[in-house]
Amino acid sequence: MNELAKKIQQFISGKPHIKIVEDDYTNKVVDVNTDQIYGFVHLDEGRFEGYERIEIEDEDEQVTFDTPANITKIMETAQLFVQTFIERDVHFSMLLEWSENSYMVTYEERDPKLGVLLPHTGCTLYLTRDGFLSSANIGRTDIELEYPLIIISQEEAKKILRKAGYVQLAVQIPNQDEEDLDQMIELIYRSSHNIMGVGVDGQVETATEFMDIEEIPVREIQSIDTAATQEELLGVNQTLVKKAGEEDTVIWFDPTADIGEEEPLISSFPNTTGHFSYSNLPFEKVEDMEPLPIEKLTGKALEYLELVEGDIHEKFVLEEPLQDNNLDGLEDEEECDGEDEEDLEEYIILDSEPTQMFTLYREHQGVRIEGLEAHVHVGLYTGLIRECSVTSLSPTQAAKLNKLSMIPTISLLEAEERFFSEIEMKLSRTVKDFDDRNVYTLSYNVSFPRTGGHIEKMNAHTGEVSYVYTGIIKEEE
Repeated sequence: MNELAKKIQQFISGKPHIKIVEDDYTNKVVDVNTDQIYGFVHLDEGRFEGYERIEIEDEDEQVTFDTPANITKIMETAQLFVQTFIERDVHFSMLLEWSENSYMVTYEERDPKLGVLLPHTGCTLYLTRDGFLSSANIGRTDIELEYPLIIISQEEAKKILRKAGYVQLAVQIPNQDEEDLDQMIELIYRSSHNIMGVGVDGQVETATEFMDIEEIPVREIQSIDTAATQEELLGVNQTLVKKAGEEDTVIWFDPTADIGEEEPLISSFPNTTGHFSYSNLPFEKVEDMEPLPIEKLTGKALEYLELVEGDIHEKFVLEEPLQDNNLDGLEDEEECDGEDEEDLEEYIILDSEPTQMFTLYREHQGVRIEGLEAHVHVGLYTGLIRECSVTSLSPTQAAKLNKLSMIPTISLLEAEERFFSEIEMKLSRTVKDFDDRNVYTLSYNVSFPRTGGHIEKMNAHTGEVSYVYTGIIKEEE
């Protein structure tokens, strides 16, 4: 630890005399004379994996941002860290502005045969604008490189990407706090959020496949008739007392509960940007009780959402619900063998009921609106709405959306021409398996070498193009 402390010392302002103090969970970097804690080092079986500085109170107030960042000092500190802690052969990868007073520098190893950088190796450093180290993370070292046969060229990968529907039509809704900035609801072309790249074998690589997530189909909703109220579907009854909670929340509680245990059993919080409600009514599983049919559970979820949003058949599509036969919260009673009858009785009287979740996505004239979703959890046995969260449009946004023309002036072909005139496919090392991050394969990834930043969107009516701000100051040549 003494040797590590000497190495860390040179990255602390003033280079104070420090020691590393171990306890059960952390390794503190402590001033020997004043006991001031400067930060923490992260170790794995004695191997140094990183450093994190503690922000000193009022430190941010002492930093002024009216002068340019000291890039020379930032790079000098980063290079010193590499020389001090990194034993493997690494190369400068990128310098970017992470935030107003934070700059990220990455160093990575290179493929010994192909010369391409190996992501997540080397180190990632965060430094202040005046060049002091804020945190450091050491990358992977136990990696395995696979060399699959490169069947397609960069240009062929580009054609495959275009054919796969990389450019897509979408509706973009600005955040509520951005509306004062004259942000408007737009019909746009953007890149697919699911397509990651093209493998060297010519196969399109997607995030869902990489993470082994099944793409779940959605279906349209028929017009919904309501026969109950929101309160009834939440399980409100005459034994509960209703009152106003914080920030326009309506709550119901049990008046017979002990003082200090007056927790809301049911809560509902609607506002102009969404809705959230829950029902924590106690649940008792009676012997031989069977879950309700999925059709009935679906009906309960849709009925409740109809009461919350209205005309949901015109606004939402329903994701096909995934049914889980392993009922959360209810273990097999056979596992309770050996417990007395009293314990078993307490065991099957639960505060929470296992639920079926329903997910719905907001659409407008068949086009998905990103970020607008509804999630409804329905009790498997009671059919009560146990939780519902909805992200909604404000009245202003809804009015703007209704005025938006959904007929693009710019054709998809024209949008693709613009996107792909700037795209290049770059041969890259990529993680092969989500569950085994140490094995690397080869893929062609999307790159925008001439502009630096990827195209964020193209307005489908005006053709105006916006780029993603990357903050990149310098990259490997």
